[in-house]
Amino acid sequence: MVKWKEQLVIEAPIDRVWELFQDEEIQRIMPKVESHDLLEGENNAAGAKHAQVYTEGKQQQRYIVETLSYVDEPERKYKETAFEMGQMFKVRYAFSLEKESAQSTRFVYEGQNKGMSVTGKMMLLAGSKKAARNTVLNFMNRVKEQAESYE
Repeated sequence: MVKWKEQLVIEAPIDRVWELFQDEEIQRIMPKVESHDLLEGENNAAGAKHAQVYTEGKQQQRYIVETLSYVDEPERKYKETAFEMGQMFKVRYAFSLEKESAQSTRFVYEGQNKGMSVTGKMMLLAGSKKAARNTVLNFMNRVKEQAESYE
């Protein structure tokens, strides 16, 4: 199992950052997501299920993403989702936003990638921890850039 938890401060109001995590805007921070279509429940709510298509190079993955938790309070925002990828991995991740000031937001990104099959477990063991961390940090920096440059 691979776990991560990283945080950074974004120089933007919490509501502007939170907007990037709404289902309608998800492709702004996850450009490799080609589609994110509601199947069940309501957008931006716990219990929502979305069919998602993700492309990495020439490989396309399709899976169902479930929103496990969704909290939208003035000082704190939280969204937790999970999906299974190709019967090999179970992925869970959460985005937490905390209001630091009127113009700054603490962003915490945490999650885990768990092998479901022997092959999946072996792939995670063989994977580079540095590369995995870089993927997490690159995502967080994309969120930061989008939020701070948003007009």
